[in-house]
Order: sequence, then C-alpha cells, then structure tokens
Amino acid sequence: MHSQVRFAMHPDDECEFEQLLVSDESIRFIAGPRWKTETPETSRSLTEIGYYCIIWSISDIAKLKAEFIPSCDDWYCRSEQATIQFLRSEMDEAVITEGRIAISTIPSEEFPESSVKRLEKRYGDLRRYLRKNYSNSIIQWRNPSLPYAPAGPFRSANPSNPDPQVWVGPNALRWLREQPDRRIKQYRQSLVEAVLVDDKE
Repeated sequence: MHSQVRFAMHPDDECEFEQLLVSDESIRFIAGPRWKTETPETSRSLTEIGYYCIIWSISDIAKLKAEFIPSCDDWYCRSEQATIQFLRSEMDEAVITEGRIAISTIPSEEFPESSVKRLEKRYGDLRRYLRKNYSNSIIQWRNPSLPYAPAGPFRSANPSNPDPQVWVGPNALRWLREQPDRRIKQYRQSLVEAVLVDDKE
C-alpha cells in the first residue's frame, strides 16, 4: 500500500493529533530516519522531534532495522515500510508549511502480512480522522511572481483551482482567517503559496 495525506496543521491541531496518536500505548515517535546509534531514541511526545517524525508501533514490529552509513557516521532506518512517516507542518507569523502522513507497506519476513494489516488500519484511522475534522478544496495555489491567468496550452492556471488534496486543520483555518496576508507553502522558501478561496465562516 502506498498512500499519503497532505495537510496544514496549526500547533493546536497538531496537539490534538498527537493526543490521538498517544492514546495508543504502543506508539513511539522517532526523530527522522537517521540515528546516532543502532537503536533509535524514542519519545511519547513531539516536543523534541523535528520536522520529519517516524510513527512506530512496537506492536507492529518489535525492533526497527538500521544500517550504518560510514560516510554520514549515522545509522539509517531500513524499516520505514513498517512505520508511518509524519512530515510536520512548521509555522511562523505569516506561513504554515504543508505537512503529510505517508505509508508504503511491503510485507517481508520481518514484517508479515498480519503486521502490515495492523499498520494499514492505523494509517486508515488517521486518514479518516483528518478527512472528518479538516477541510479541503478551500485553498488555491498561486505564484505571485507570475501573471495571474487561466490555464493555457502550455501553462497551468495561476491561481490554481481549489485543491482537494490538502486538508486544512480547524485551528489552521481560524489562523488563516485572522490575517489576510497569511499563507500556506510547501516549504518556507517557496514562491508558490496557497490562499483561502472559499471562506465558510
């Protein structure tokens, strides 16, 4: 199974998402796929975790496999197919960056079909939570450095149609509404930005 859900999470949205995750006693958070030791440090809190978070359930797989990379002097996770990747939104005064949860499950000797099904159910539950509580088709992407124009034979529309693939958290939506110059971006330095198109206050 290969799937991802894109979103914009305000820190308050993320706090609620974190509480949903840790309601499962088996869940652990890991700061990214590269570690300084063969066994990664884990946490039950996102406070010390950076932008890239691995969501690992010890009930799905008891130990994550890692490979030492001498050129980096790091251990690299080789069991990501047994985890959910959580790229977290970042925020400053004017921008929330797009985040996502993603999964790419591949059954193997160390990760049997029964474990795959548990992980896919967990991911499916998170996806349903986001789609139930967040709003989509309410932002459109635009490049303010280019002329605004409809789609043509060799160009996309600027701005785009409302994007059904990005789910905006309720607190992120409230934050966007508070100031008209606030934006969503895929990453902080991006020229392309998303703005609200259908304010359903």
